Amino acid sequence: MNTMKRHVFILLFACLALSARVQAQTDAHFTHFLEVENFYNPAAMNRNQRTNVVGSLSMQMAGYTHAPVTMFIGANMPVPFGKYRNSVGVSMLNETLGLFTNRRLLFDYAYKIGVGQGWMNVGVQAGVMSEEFNGGGLKMETPNDPAFPTGNERGTAGDLGAGLLYVIGDWWVGASAQHLNFPHVEFGKTQGKNIEMNIKPTLYLNGGCNIGLRNPLLSVQPCIFVQSDLDFYRVDLSVRTSYQFDETLLYAGVTYSPGISFTAMVGGKVKDVLIGYAYEFYTSGVGALKGSHDLVVSWQTDVDFFKKGRNVHKSVRYL
Repeated sequence: MNTMKRHVFILLFACLALSARVQAQTDAHFTHFLEVENFYNPAAMNRNQRTNVVGSLSMQMAGYTHAPVTMFIGANMPVPFGKYRNSVGVSMLNETLGLFTNRRLLFDYAYKIGVGQGWMNVGVQAGVMSEEFNGGGLKMETPNDPAFPTGNERGTAGDLGAGLLYVIGDWWVGASAQHLNFPHVEFGKTQGKNIEMNIKPTLYLNGGCNIGLRNPLLSVQPCIFVQSDLDFYRVDLSVRTSYQFDETLLYAGVTYSPGISFTAMVGGKVKDVLIGYAYEFYTSGVGALKGSHDLVVSWQTDVDFFKKGRNVHKSVRYL
């Protein structure tokens, strides 16, 4: 029975790949979306005016053969010219989904301006995406079936995105869009038909705040994250409770995605290093015991790499 399920799983992904045209939803979803926020929104850089490096590993539907596995690493920093209003970033993503592999290399730029009593970041994102289908992984009853490729099929396309982030006090709201150029990826041909993938734009909206409690060491951070390509949509309602003393921070939280899942998360930060873990319990479909694991590690520093000679540690404030 397990072998049959595995073959059916692979065949479903093969059928998706081998249609003449495929409309694809390719954007990964990270449970710790706040820690990888600039993956979704290039304007999310320069929140803390520090150099930020983050890595995340997401393993979805654990226990299934060829289940999705996504790895992300990104870095961003403010640059010294223009009173630290400018920020740059780079990120890489590698996602395997069945016999598919999705890779993205992205470059970000954001500019900060004062708006009212707060500030706004305007960001743009440009890069390249690569889509690959491993035809050699197909297990077919009829060997060398001409309807299916026997080797790796690969295609690339440019990718564009943009976003806004507005922060006022302890409140913030962001909006962004990816794949604004409607990327079109051609893999090759089978039986004279092109294997193509059309990527639709994906829209994101998120917002939240930081609420201090009577105990000055405790605070609560509710937030919302919405993802949609106008056919598919997902809403995440999340709340965290944080405890911070000196340079140590501990947090625990929950996220509810209506009709999809319930997630529990824990994490902590010591000095400049944060480590977080989350487990997503699916409320429908595969069930709670075949949930998703999400691990994130991030590092922040005040080191100014543009200084000549010895690095200077300092806190830079704007507005």
